[in-house]
Amino acid sequence: MNPAALVIGVDGGGTSTTAWLAEADGKVLGRGVAGPSNAKAVGPENARKALETAIHAAFADAVRPAETVTVACFGLAGFDRPEDKKLLEDWSAADAWARKLVLVNDGELVLAAGTPEGFGVALISGTGSISVGKAPGGREARAGGWGHLFGDEGSAYDVALAGLRLIAQRHDGRDALRTLRPSKAKENGQAPSGGALTEHVCRHLSIDGPGRLVTTIYSGAFDRTRIAALAPIVVASADDDPAVASWILEPAGYELGRTALAVARALDWDGPILPLAMAGGFLLSATPVSEAMLAYLKKFSKMEVRESRVTDPVAGAIVLARRALTP
Repeated sequence: MNPAALVIGVDGGGTSTTAWLAEADGKVLGRGVAGPSNAKAVGPENARKALETAIHAAFADAVRPAETVTVACFGLAGFDRPEDKKLLEDWSAADAWARKLVLVNDGELVLAAGTPEGFGVALISGTGSISVGKAPGGREARAGGWGHLFGDEGSAYDVALAGLRLIAQRHDGRDALRTLRPSKAKENGQAPSGGALTEHVCRHLSIDGPGRLVTTIYSGAFDRTRIAALAPIVVASADDDPAVASWILEPAGYELGRTALAVARALDWDGPILPLAMAGGFLLSATPVSEAMLAYLKKFSKMEVRESRVTDPVAGAIVLARRALTP
């Protein structure tokens, strides 16, 4: 390993992009942040711009001119298929990012950063959601990551959308016709329409009631990322609106649990302990969701789940970049 070699690690998702510049021994020299780089969500050109901005910001933070590094590892949400790798190679060649590229799913960064030997299951829930895993024998598996149109269960976007749907249903009176599950709100004597969820979301959006939601949400300003940003409001409303927990947050946690368990089973994981690396701003901050997820795994898995919280997945990109320095 060349001690003078430099590496770049990049973690890019639907909300932001983080780049770290490090030496061969792992010492971080500079950090940079930019906007979202999920090409499936923001488009290839915007993704490229975000990557370039974050990388240059990392060099600026290190107070050194940008140069071509030895290895760059990119963990990008929705950007890990062969055609994506070719596009990234073209960008790197044009902008002189690195002599060698390592392209992985963002979940692999979490696995590298959050498990002692890089084996186990990683679960991410931010704007979107995905789970990936790796067994000691090298077998890999993934579940989720299908995007917001027909996937991303248990993500911030999914929870925000469920919250908006519940507000609309309550406004229409459809909420009162739910028969599959009893509403805790009704058990507590609360009215089936309105409630804290509606109040909190409308106050956050500065509108006077649900009737203004269509105009607000369908305006050009509300893209996937801005809708996902409503998720913390939905979570916070559960304290005063128990139906939010039972109808939205618990099911979101169960979906994440199912996703992680699907990966463990695909790996044929047979150890008594399952290392679970958890990441994503939503999963790490939405306690009711993470608790429901762990409860699901405890109920339906015979293994002891040993979870860790990964607050900086980009650290995993540095780990993987450094491994690639050795032929």
